Amino acid sequence: LDSEPSAAGRVEMLQLDVADEASVTAAAVELAKRYASEPTPLYGLCNNAGVGFGRSIKETLATNFYGTVNCCTHFLPLLDPQEGRVCNIASASGPNFVRGLDPEQKQLFTSRDTTWEELTGCLDRYSTATDYDGVAYGLSKAAVNQWTMQIAAQNPTLKINSCSPGYILTDLTAGMGASTPPEKSNCHVAPLHLLFGDVEHPEVNKGRYYGSDAVRSPIDVYRGPGDPPYVGD
Repeated sequence: LDSEPSAAGRVEMLQLDVADEASVTAAAVELAKRYASEPTPLYGLCNNAGVGFGRSIKETLATNFYGTVNCCTHFLPLLDPQEGRVCNIASASGPNFVRGLDPEQKQLFTSRDTTWEELTGCLDRYSTATDYDGVAYGLSKAAVNQWTMQIAAQNPTLKINSCSPGYILTDLTAGMGASTPPEKSNCHVAPLHLLFGDVEHPEVNKGRYYGSDAVRSPIDVYRGPGDPPYVGD
């Protein structure tokens, strides 16, 4: 913060480990104390923490999926109940993972009728397996997209959606073909749209997934930037 004078009075640090629910709980309590005069001090929540490849399925889910769940569980009560927004950072790896599933599993990851118990039961089964096929990351992001539909349905006044930031060169993607660094990429486009843009908020079928170009995309097949928008439910 000292290196960015323009951040003075605009940015605050709040330490937490998304994979540790006790840490997330403490952070939410601390935030509520800082703004004790405001019952709902937050406008938006962007769940961006994540780990990449080379970890077990259980480790990857702990941060990428359950970390998002932890933050939503403890910070949603602090969101403006009428104007609040949530942006869950997913990935094109999610739809690519779902595309290769059998019909029964594909239904689980794409249906708006899937329950929390069904989703986590499926993830528990994956977690007991060795990740020979390298599915951990895509699985975690497919789970984020599925759960985004669930949490959006449970909080109908909030605009809760997920998106892909695009394939950019970070520590997470180093050595895997990404070549565009964040400062030269459009990684901000979709998250900023979901947090501040004119986002559709239908009466039903909330909790939608957007591509890196901030255009609606399916969660069971990859849609590239510039391709026609997805128009399903």
